[in-house]
Amino acid sequence: MLDEAERLFKTGIELGLVSSFDCVSSPKYVWSVDEEGEVYEAKTKPPDGIYHGYRLGEDEEAMRRYVLDEWKRRCPRP
Repeated sequence: MLDEAERLFKTGIELGLVSSFDCVSSPKYVWSVDEEGEVYEAKTKPPDGIYHGYRLGEDEEAMRRYVLDEWKRRCPRP
């Protein structure tokens, strides 16, 4: 499970699915999509700088749709 979280995090960064950078040059949010089409968000809070990831729920449909659309647009096809 940790391997998948790390892969999703890395892929989100590589595809540029990140928020604006904060004062320490890290994005507050990183978004990614798994093989089943589930959208995940990793978020960090100062001062620790550690990211915590979670699946975006049904109550965040607009953000889920935006990330999915960007993922499809940016993700290289096999």
